[in-house]
Amino acid sequence: MKSNWKKQRQATKKRQIKLLRWRNNFVKKYGFKNVAELGIRASEAARKIADAFYNVLKQLTKMRTTNETNV
Repeated sequence: MKSNWKKQRQATKKRQIKLLRWRNNFVKKYGFKNVAELGIRASEAARKIADAFYNVLKQLTKMRTTNETNV
């Protein structure tokens, strides 16, 4: 008969293995070599989006200030 802590340890181990397999399959499916590369590309994409959004906001505030001075 197995004790409760052994059962819990085995269940945790199975869960970790399942998550590890899922993560590795996800990474390979989308053409990344490893999880670190996925993180780097995600941060680069976020930076590009933020830069584009910053430029749009800058233009909008510039337009707003010129419209307020013209009124």
